[in-house]
Amino acid sequence: MSNLIFHQHPAIFISLVAIALVTTLELTYRFGSPLVRHFETNDELWNAIQTGLLALVAFMLGFSFSQAQGRYDTRRELVVTEANAIGTTWLRAGQLPPTARARFEHTLYGYTSARLHAYEMPSDPVRFDRLMAQSVDDQGELWGIASQAVAQHPSNLGYSLLMQTLNDMIDVSAEQRTALTQYVPVAAVMLTFSLILVAIFSLGLSFARAGARPAVFSLIYIAAIALVFEMVIDYDRPQTGLIRVSLAPLQWQLESMHP
Repeated sequence: MSNLIFHQHPAIFISLVAIALVTTLELTYRFGSPLVRHFETNDELWNAIQTGLLALVAFMLGFSFSQAQGRYDTRRELVVTEANAIGTTWLRAGQLPPTARARFEHTLYGYTSARLHAYEMPSDPVRFDRLMAQSVDDQGELWGIASQAVAQHPSNLGYSLLMQTLNDMIDVSAEQRTALTQYVPVAAVMLTFSLILVAIFSLGLSFARAGARPAVFSLIYIAAIALVFEMVIDYDRPQTGLIRVSLAPLQWQLESMHP
């Protein structure tokens, strides 16, 4: 289910949602008359119940949207933070001796390239894990080079600052990986979808009770709900959905590095 929601093309998910909603509304309208007669509810009470359900759906979608947008903003900020950390590390590496500097810069360039390519396709788990493993190895090599320089010159402030920046770069890389691979729980998605189905079910009962179904209005309403629901989910598809986190800061940083 997680693969269908977060890793498949957005058109597949929104199509399935729309089909489920249209089917629920149509079946309820066609076969809901006996159930409506069983309730024998007056119009005011029926309208109050339906209005409450639709308002609850709107509230849940709005709340979910704000939460998803917050996660999107966090991912976007982490891209900038990581690019800045890599850029500062690159500049401070210029204090290393020529041999160590060349090795450090070459490794840092490969590290940045691996991270960028991993972020571009997080939906490919094999490629993503391979590039992440490569970046972890590069972190170990970078740490070894910087640690050796500090051990040989413990009073050198520049080397100490390089170690600090390198530590910041490693820390933000862990935060970035977590942000790119964690999504809203599937259970929360399904509960929200279930609530939407209940609201559509109540709408179908209203149409069955009235004995008429405004087809155009129904399709517009279902399309609007499906699009909003899809947008909420799309915020949790960092690089596979329609709303993508810009990787431009990392791309610019990589272009400025010439080992």
